[in-house]
Amino acid sequence: MRVSELAQRTGASPRALRHYDANGLLPSQRLANGYRDFPEQAIERVRRIRLLLAIGLDLEDVAQLLPCFAETGELTPCDRAQERLRGQIADIDAKMSALRATRRMLAGELRQWAGPPAERDPARSPDRPPAEHAEGPREERRHEEL
Repeated sequence: MRVSELAQRTGASPRALRHYDANGLLPSQRLANGYRDFPEQAIERVRRIRLLLAIGLDLEDVAQLLPCFAETGELTPCDRAQERLRGQIADIDAKMSALRATRRMLAGELRQWAGPPAERDPARSPDRPPAEHAEGPREERRHEEL
């Protein structure tokens, strides 16, 4: 089937399909007229690629995990899949932790601004980050003071 039909049947854009093909994820053959020709199995392969991309994996990871799919279309617990999915969870946990820290900082700023003017710290304006972030780590400041 041609790229336009595969795109229609999978919901992936023709550009994405060509990109998968160029990266060796979605093999095709070239017809005499230069068009790509994809086998029927390409529909399931695109579904698998998009599933792995949707959970945040990059194309290199996708290439490593595609062999871990069973004939039924399910991702099997092969060593590569388990290792990479654990790594993905660790990456997500780290991002969530960083986002929580940023949220706490933002909420603290809003609380500071919400207090009566007499309670506001003039050293902390909306344009200036808290002291511990403005001058770098405390260890560096201690050395400067000595």
